[in-house]
Amino acid sequence: MDSHYADVPENQSALAPVDLKPEQLSLQDPRAVLSLLEADQVVAAKRRTHFGRKNLSIATKALLWGLRVYVVAMVVIVLISVYQAFHAAH
Repeated sequence: MDSHYADVPENQSALAPVDLKPEQLSLQDPRAVLSLLEADQVVAAKRRTHFGRKNLSIATKALLWGLRVYVVAMVVIVLISVYQAFHAAH
């Protein structure tokens, strides 16, 4: 799902009206639509945009779960090492 609001500039000077003749005006052109909106309408449209979750392949999901397990294992190993070093110093 593509969003035309992702390219909305933050500065107000970029929202200047587009000089188009009525026969050239197309609502498919994001610049023309932005030139018709008020600044608060642009902000509201940007807040409404939600891209949702991405459908990942099984291989990508397996890779991400593998990385999660790796991170948890490394945290446990580091905590054990710190615990042993602390008790070895005393």
